[in-house]
Amino acid sequence: MIFEVMSATNFGMYLYRHVKKNETTLRQAHTKNKPRRKEKKARVIPFTGNARNQQLKEFSADNINKKNAQQRLTDRNMVISTGSLGIAIVGKLFYYPLALLSLPGILYITQFAIRQAFYGLYKEKKFTVDFLSAAMKILLLINGYLVFASFSVFMFSLNRKLLDKVSDNSKKNIIDVFKQQPSTVWVVYNDIEREIPFEELKPGDTVMVGAGSTIPVDGTIIEGSASVDQHILTGEFQPKEKDAGDDVFALTLVLSGKVYIQARETGQETTAAQIAKILNNTISTKTDVQLWSREISDKSVLPTFALSAITLPFIGPVGALGVLNSHFKYRASIASAIGVMNYLDIASHNGILVKDGHTFELLEKVDTVVFDKTGTLTEEQPSVAKIHTYGGYTQREVLRYAAAAETKQSHPIAKAILQHAADEQLELPDIDEAAYKLGYGLTVSIEGHIVRVGSMRFLEQEGIRISDDIRAAHADCQDRGAPMIAVAIDDIAVGAIEMIAAIRPGTKELIHELIHECGIKSTYIISGDHDAPTRQLAEELGINHYFAEVLPEKKAELIKQLQSEGKSVCYVGDGINDSIALQEADVSVSIRGASTVATDAAQIVLMGKTLNQLPFLFGMGQQFNSHMKKVVTTVITPCVISAGGSIIFFNLGLIQSFIFPQIGLLTGIAVAMRPILKRCKQDQTKAEVAKNRLIDDKN
Repeated sequence: MIFEVMSATNFGMYLYRHVKKNETTLRQAHTKNKPRRKEKKARVIPFTGNARNQQLKEFSADNINKKNAQQRLTDRNMVISTGSLGIAIVGKLFYYPLALLSLPGILYITQFAIRQAFYGLYKEKKFTVDFLSAAMKILLLINGYLVFASFSVFMFSLNRKLLDKVSDNSKKNIIDVFKQQPSTVWVVYNDIEREIPFEELKPGDTVMVGAGSTIPVDGTIIEGSASVDQHILTGEFQPKEKDAGDDVFALTLVLSGKVYIQARETGQETTAAQIAKILNNTISTKTDVQLWSREISDKSVLPTFALSAITLPFIGPVGALGVLNSHFKYRASIASAIGVMNYLDIASHNGILVKDGHTFELLEKVDTVVFDKTGTLTEEQPSVAKIHTYGGYTQREVLRYAAAAETKQSHPIAKAILQHAADEQLELPDIDEAAYKLGYGLTVSIEGHIVRVGSMRFLEQEGIRISDDIRAAHADCQDRGAPMIAVAIDDIAVGAIEMIAAIRPGTKELIHELIHECGIKSTYIISGDHDAPTRQLAEELGINHYFAEVLPEKKAELIKQLQSEGKSVCYVGDGINDSIALQEADVSVSIRGASTVATDAAQIVLMGKTLNQLPFLFGMGQQFNSHMKKVVTTVITPCVISAGGSIIFFNLGLIQSFIFPQIGLLTGIAVAMRPILKRCKQDQTKAEVAKNRLIDDKN
């Protein structure tokens, strides 16, 4: 037993020193003249990646440090079992009666093993590794092996602790659609606008929402007009023009204009909140998936009991007990859990938050990837596709006036116009602040002209003359589902700016890589947008299939349909309208910056705000299962030798049935650590290269 404890301690200290030695970061100087501080080595502790902890905090800031009852129980049991093991060892070495003090802790932890054993026996109708573990603890206590029994309860507690680490506890958190909602809103009471806390909103209130703000309620516009981006709920790229009498929904964004809304539903009664309620009330089968190593452990329990019973007449009770004790029990799960945590850490260092270690096992089976269109394959900010002109004005002049008018705006279309003007290196004129008006569109005074920028309906309401050419361009854009911003100078429409969804950089290349290098057989787009732009995007990216004009509630049904055809589906989405589909898919992926409902529902979050990490993610999935099989095989082999030794070769009694499994555990952990040690070596190489470049630049 002393050999086992010393070996485990020394191996752990070696791993810690090795990782700490190889993990180095460089603190670069802000300027060459500024003296550099002495570079510090990053403090990295195995199995507890700081990058992953920071990522989890971003999405669970309120509860990442709060442990639930099960986690607190697991921590307490870990302390009790460790203390019992220490007391038993000290008593064995120095004063045997002292070892009896370990008995209460052993009995206390053993009750949990017995409960788990009976749960598997009566609920799951099978003999699990918990049954074997409970039986061994009882037999060891009966025979007076307190040190061995205390070590057994320690391994039981350690296994539970590590399984907590690789499981997705965020699934137990309540999905809150209003996490990013401003804490206050503006309401009108007795013709006076007042700012009140968001929580105090109630049906019947009149809410004022201006450009760039999020609508906080479901309700009806009673005054004003606005262009509203609803893609987070509907998936449609083109903003909707809303007037008095039109319905609006919580969490949609006012792009331009100003509206007064009579609240119909507030808080948890809104459409968006009802979607979250469905998610919170849905039990995901993915959280019930067991690690493959646990399945192997459970399946080998009955054969081990049978072998022990058969050999009992020939090798005696101690030898039969040695056969039972040779079973690897939780050791495969412990080594596998350490391997999983290393994979979680590697993913985090590559900008991927994987919430649940079981997800890696599911990734290898995925053969179909389904993408949401708006906000996932395309960026939130569109780009300028074409500038239509009329009345002798050039494209640069139309763009210059439009960009000047949009200078103070922050919505995506305004940013796109300003970005295009910057790319064209246009100098924008100043606007007359006294004539600045924000309504359904913009009305500003520029260089002595009244400039209006907004929708065609806005220009018509303002009595602006619109040529047939611009009307034809507008009709064409409507047919294709492309937004168009009209520009008028004085009383004449002089042009229009056609927008197009901007594809995320590198998307076409990563789709090609997924199909040709990651084993993905089918790719799909599901979009609430029009058929024409969805088809065009699919053709441009090389995606096999697409579904257009899909209502939000139908997305999950399409996922189910693909699964019924035998496909294993990964869904990638960013909106509230994607959340139920994310829950339904075998593997779900969202993007940092997406709606909080989507990032809460997804198993995986890409932290780089792009899809570029997807090939790396699927590459990890392909490597994961083969690596875990190596880990489990390494753990099991010495245990098989130990059982054979009890029966045929050595017949050394009980001692080798403890030594050999611990050798298997230690070698299994060594194999499980290989990926992160490899990453540390790569990081060290990169750091040395960066350091040499800094020295060369300085010289």
